[in-house]
Amino acid sequence: MLVDAKEINGIITNRYETHLECSNCGMEVDAEEYKSGTCSDCGAAWDGKKHMTIHVTSVPATGQSS
Repeated sequence: MLVDAKEINGIITNRYETHLECSNCGMEVDAEEYKSGTCSDCGAAWDGKKHMTIHVTSVPATGQSS
């Protein structure tokens, strides 16, 4: 899942991605597996591992610079 950066009430939230994977076989969990709780690749309960990637960029300074 990819969530784009946004600004709410002057606070910037970074863009980030999350991935769930089966802790038994390491394959990514899809929506169907998430609902059922069973990994379709290995047949085990997927007992997920969550990976998150945060995309950070600089924000230009505002106002006058010397």
